[in-house]
Amino acid sequence: MKTYRFDCRSTPDGFTQWACVYDEKGTELRRIDRDVQQETVMQFRTRVSAMLEAEGCVPDEHQYSL
Repeated sequence: MKTYRFDCRSTPDGFTQWACVYDEKGTELRRIDRDVQQETVMQFRTRVSAMLEAEGCVPDEHQYSL
């Protein structure tokens, strides 16, 4: 079963956030970056969660929350 996890980092250019999709072995399959100019963190999380769950992915058990 594929899982997804949100992650974030502070960079010299500012805060960045993304979501990663992993396979059963923990291998990263896909990364979706947030466009900081287009949406807030909560909008990103809501949109990507809905999109990935529609594709059959589930949240990773080690997910952080805001």
